[in-house]
Formats: sequence, C-alpha cells, structure tokens
Amino acid sequence: MLKFNRLRWKNFLSTGQYFNEIYLDKYDRTLISGENGSGKSTMLDALTYALYGKSFRGVVIGSLVNSINEKDCVVEVEFQSGNHIFKVVRGMKPKIFEIYKDDILIDQDAKANDYQQMLEDQILKMSYKAFCQVVILGSSNYTPFMKLSAGDRRNVVEDLLDINIFSLMNAVLKERLVNVKDRINLLKATIAAYEAKMSGHKRVLETLERKKKESVEEKQEDISRLQDQQQIIRDEIATLQTKRQHNLDQIVDKDSVEEMLLRSEKLKSALERKVREIKKDCKFYEENDHCPTCGQDIDEEFKEQTVEKSDTKKTEYEKAIDDILKVIEESEVKVSGFNEMISDINDIRDHILEKESTTRHNDQNIEQNEREIRALSSNGKEQEREQGLLDEATDKYGTVTKENDDFINDKMDLEIIGGMLKDSGIKARIIRHYLPIMNNFINKYLSQMGLFCQFTLDEKFSETILARHRDNFSYNNFSEGERLRIDLSFLFAWREIARLKNSVSCNLLILDEVFDSSLDNVGTDEFMKIVQGMGSKSNVFIISHKADQISDNFRNHITFQKRGNFSTMTFTDRTDVVDENE
Repeated sequence: MLKFNRLRWKNFLSTGQYFNEIYLDKYDRTLISGENGSGKSTMLDALTYALYGKSFRGVVIGSLVNSINEKDCVVEVEFQSGNHIFKVVRGMKPKIFEIYKDDILIDQDAKANDYQQMLEDQILKMSYKAFCQVVILGSSNYTPFMKLSAGDRRNVVEDLLDINIFSLMNAVLKERLVNVKDRINLLKATIAAYEAKMSGHKRVLETLERKKKESVEEKQEDISRLQDQQQIIRDEIATLQTKRQHNLDQIVDKDSVEEMLLRSEKLKSALERKVREIKKDCKFYEENDHCPTCGQDIDEEFKEQTVEKSDTKKTEYEKAIDDILKVIEESEVKVSGFNEMISDINDIRDHILEKESTTRHNDQNIEQNEREIRALSSNGKEQEREQGLLDEATDKYGTVTKENDDFINDKMDLEIIGGMLKDSGIKARIIRHYLPIMNNFINKYLSQMGLFCQFTLDEKFSETILARHRDNFSYNNFSEGERLRIDLSFLFAWREIARLKNSVSCNLLILDEVFDSSLDNVGTDEFMKIVQGMGSKSNVFIISHKADQISDNFRNHITFQKRGNFSTMTFTDRTDVVDENE
C-alpha cells in the first residue's frame, strides 16, 4: 500500500520562492477552498508533476515554473511503500529529478525515461491512468473510466489487480522471443554453412578416396603385369640356361682338342722341316758330285742309296704330314665349332644377364608399387588434413545443432508462456475471477449514491446497464449528474479492489470540484456519507467552491488566497469535528 505523507512545492505555478507544504496523512478529511485562480488546484499539478513529470490539468511543462521568479521550481513528495520511505524531488531551472529511498539517493546512471519507468513500475507500481482513476478525480482534464478506450480500461484494471506484471513479462518475453528467433535464424544459417563445409570436405575426401582406389588398382594391375612378365622372363632365362648348359657340355673337350691341334701343328711343322731338310739333302746330291767340304767325289751308288733312302723318309714324312693335316683339319673344325658354341654361350649369357637385369628392375618396380600401395592404404597428408577439417566442422556442426535445438526448445517454451501471458491467458482468468467482485462494488456504490441500476462490465470491459424497467442503457444515456455518480462509484469501487489486492491501494484521495458542477445536494450528502465511512486509513482532500455547505464535515480546512502575484495557504483546524486520524 502507498501512504503519501507530505507534499511541498515552491516557484511552481503561482507559488513563490518559499515552500508551500501539505501533510497528506494528518487528517482523514481535508477541505480546500478559495476563489478562482487562487491556486487551490495547484496541489493536483504538483503531485502529478512530482510523480509522473506532467501536469494533471494539462498545463505545458515549461509554464509550470513561476512566471515571476522564473527559476528554482521544485516539487517534493514523500510517501511510504512497504517498509521504506521514498522521496521524489523534481524541478526545473535548474532541471532536477531525484528519487531517495530511506534518505539514500537511488542510482541515476540510467536515462531519465528509465528512471521514470523504475519509479512507476517498481516503486509506485501504478501507471498515470490508474493514478487518475484511484487517487484523483478532477473536473478538468479528467477522463472517467467509462470514457476510456478498451485498451486503457484494461490497463487500469490490470494496475488495480496487480497483473500488469504479466504485461511487462509478456513484453520482455516478446523481446526475448524475437532474440531467440533471430538467434535460431542465425544458427540455421551457421548450420547451413557447416553443412556446406562438411559436404565440401566429404566430396574432397571421396575424390581423394576414389583417386586412391584408382591409383591402387592401377598399381596392382602394374604389379600383376610385371609379375606375369617376370614369370615369362624367368621361363626364358631357364630355357637359355638349359641351352647354355647344353653348349657348355658340348665344349667340355675343347681344351684337349686345342692341345691336340697345337701338338699336331708342331709335329706338322717338325715333319715339314724334316721334309725340307731331306729335299735339301736330295738336291745337294743331285746337284753335287763332289763334297764341297773335303773335295772328294761322291759315290753314285752312295748318292742313289742316300737319295732313295731320303725319298723313302720324305714319303713317310709327307704321309705323316697328310695324316697330321687331317687331324689338324678335324681339330680346327672342332675348334671352330667350339668357338661358335662359345659365341652362342656368350650371347646366351648376355641375354640371361639382360633378362636378369630386367627382372631386377621389375622387382624394384613391384616393390615400389607395393610401397606406394601401402602408403595409399594409410591416409595421406592431404586426406588427413581434409579429414581433420571434416571432423572439426562436424564437431562445430554438432555444437551449433545442439545450441539450435536448445533455442528451438526455448522458443517453444516461450511461445507456450506467451500464450499464457496474453490477454486471453492468465490475466483473463484473474479478471474473470474479479469481475463479479468489481460489479458488486460498482453496484453497491451506485446504490449508495442513489442511482438504482444494474451495472455489469464484461471481460472486454464493455458495460451493460439495465435501468428504468430493465431497458438497456449506455453510459451516455445518463444525465451529467448521473454520470458523475457512476464515475464516483467507479472511483470507490476501484479503491476497494485496490485495498483487497493491496496493489495500487493508496491512502490518498483528491476530488477537485466534483460538487460544484453536476452533483445535487442529495448526491453530495450521499457522497459525504461514503467519504466519512472510509475510515482512518484514507486521507481525502476535497477541492470545492461550496465550502460553506460542506465545511461542517471537515476537521481540516485549507484556504487559498492570492496575495499580490503569489498564492498563500491558510490552515483552519476545527476541533469540533471528529477526525479518526487524530
């Protein structure tokens, strides 16, 4: 509950440079009177300016500063909320806006709008419209509840029932839901980017794997081809080695044949030498009859015998030579054959060496291919790098996907809560619960104000009024005096609801000239009975030109007068009037 304690102001409207001060909680009923222009409605503007930064009567803010002093305009209001005492100080020239809690200034780092919002939402817990429905009823610039729009009616009732917190929660929730949706959209884009990145890495890996497979198959085919070639070469080498061995077997007696050829040639040479010597000797005996050495004659018989004997030896030698020539010829044929075989053997050896070199080269190629296949079987550097990038993208994708799922769950939860916080949700149930109570209070005070009709507000805060033999009326069908009775009934009903809910319950009630226009004497009497029955927890201020008619109902009477250009206040305390706050 709000309990206003004190209001004071200076250099505000027609007030001078000294503070005018009113204790708001001292008397249960206070009458304020004065001539037109004396400043008696100044407290309304001062109070609303201090609390909401605006004039109740719609005076331009700049015009609230006293036009003569033109500076040091200050309004202070003190009130109690819960266990804390608050003081709001607001002014112009210089500009000031301060909120004190238990004499300690509340942090002003926030912007002025935020500071004002904090005052309304966290301290007063009452909007300006609710304030004007529960605390102040004025004859000027006041919009009765029944003339408010459906939205404004709802705001007032939500303040009364202290359920505007759901509207604030809904506003916060909507902002959070927007942020969540934005985050989901961002995460979806991030997920799509990671999916594209993962797809790219997979394609690269598939390409590398395909190339690796193709390369392995190519090398395996190469190995198979080389192995087939190796088998053919080995078979050829085996054939050549068999042929070479056969040829080697054929020349096994080469050395003996060559040795025989050599001996035969030597023997032939010796025999030919013998033949030549014999021929020389025979020629000597044929040409010489005397010995050139001793000069003796050579006997013919001796000569003939010697020549004959020499011819016989010569014939033997020549026959031996012919035999040796045959042996030599045979040996030479054999040696020539051996040489051809040796040439073939050398050619075969060269072919074998060449083929063995080819097999070694093929073995090296096979081993190289096998090494490359083993290397390809394990991931290469490029493949490992791509796999690492894919794993990294997959991990981040999983993290972002989980975060996105969490936000989607949050979105679903927020949408469910949002449905509950809508006007058709929790608030509708609370309002539905309190509507009968509101209607009872409204009809109760209508009856006390002497207006006998059945008034009903529905869940959309549209009215149904049954009066005059249950004809269906609207607010505008009533006279000005009857509408004022309805407005006052709403005022008292709202205060009752606020008291029950302890939401915007307030000790202060200010009525500005409500008696002076359309409320007749009967209505005034009924109204005063209601005010007198409000008890000690209420402090009612009534501003009226009819002070002479109603002053007997008030212990405290404040009279405003204009002296010079400034308003002054005179306080009258009537001890003959009982005041429950005393």
